[in-house]
Amino acid sequence: MPAKRRLDLPAIESALRDVQQRFTELSRYFTEPRDPFTDEVLHNVLAGYALIDDYVARDVDLFDLQQVNLMLEINATVLCGSDPAGRAEFAEHLAATEEHFFNNTEGGIKDLYNWYCAYRSESVWKRAAGVYVRILSRPQLFIEGNNRTGSLIVSYLLMRAGLPPFVLSLTNAEGYFNPSSVIRNSAKHGVKALYELPKIKKKYAAFLEEQSPHPSEFFLRDTPSHRYQGSRK
Repeated sequence: MPAKRRLDLPAIESALRDVQQRFTELSRYFTEPRDPFTDEVLHNVLAGYALIDDYVARDVDLFDLQQVNLMLEINATVLCGSDPAGRAEFAEHLAATEEHFFNNTEGGIKDLYNWYCAYRSESVWKRAAGVYVRILSRPQLFIEGNNRTGSLIVSYLLMRAGLPPFVLSLTNAEGYFNPSSVIRNSAKHGVKALYELPKIKKKYAAFLEEQSPHPSEFFLRDTPSHRYQGSRK
């Protein structure tokens, strides 16, 4: 059986730094203001890619009830990295996020898990888009960092299906941020959600599929990636 493909973290970093360098220019086309794309944000997102790369390599199933808690590690990584000092500084926030994740009856992990089980047979594009919509719509799955965490979970699902991850780039930034604003301002429950969210999911699934890099080897390689140890420039 052939070895699983691993993420090409340097290629992902290069794509993200291109976006970072032109973020002010790109932001003119966003429908909502976005937080600055700092070195710290970039560093933590890359650490998140390394983490999901490890999950996929170890065949971790984030939608197994025994492993859903590992989504919290993705969120913690994009917010404060993996350094113990950073985790200690964010300890109170991380504890509050865990409480929200497990006990929010309208937007917590139970809502996401039940949705995923109901639509497990759909294409990976629709499942990934639907998961992103469930994470980002109100009430959100995490207290902060839902966009970044959601995109990494989307990438995880694509990689589990043998596809390249979603990576923010100069060509897809507007197509990513503007629909994300629509999703973030949409409620996941209520009469309006019954007809609004399926349409949003369908459009976002088409976006993911259309922008997927070709050939499929892009951002993937045969040799294992080392855990991300990038420097802050």
